[in-house]
Amino acid sequence: MREIKNALRKELISRRKAMNISEKAAADKDIFEQLVELVDNAEAVFTYASTKIEVDTRRIIDYCLEKNIPVALPVSGDVELEFFYINSASELKKGRYGIDEPPQTLPAVSSERTLCIVPALCADGEGLRLGYGKGYYDRFLSDFSGTSVIICYDDFRREVPAEPHDRKADYTFFNRKTVNDGRK
Repeated sequence: MREIKNALRKELISRRKAMNISEKAAADKDIFEQLVELVDNAEAVFTYASTKIEVDTRRIIDYCLEKNIPVALPVSGDVELEFFYINSASELKKGRYGIDEPPQTLPAVSSERTLCIVPALCADGEGLRLGYGKGYYDRFLSDFSGTSVIICYDDFRREVPAEPHDRKADYTFFNRKTVNDGRK
């Protein structure tokens, strides 16, 4: 299974690197517009600092800060993610894996009204995703009681290769459609 997942990751990362700037910007805008309603109804938003090949989360971070919606980003430990609130995007600094991380000063606490935005390389209609292979979000989501949403470019799959430890999200937003698996 690991070999299948790794081959698919390699293919999807290559495809993302080939996206042109205007195509990516339009897709990012579409996904942002789908997220706004969930964000507006959240008590807090847990998201990630996107890399160049991921759905842009800077717009969501800025939107939350402008609307005074508490926003937290993860710090990657050896096996776990821990989220910390930020007051400004300028607080982010390169961390493990070269990804922007918040200072570890204000630990975030989730509730049933917390929205967690989850990165993915591809996803299916059941809320399963293929991430980058470290299992951080699967472990985090196993104890998360809020609403989780995968954001992903149009890499919808009928079936994502899955293992027992893989966790489903409540929603999946692609740039052209929303998939709700009906859990919430």
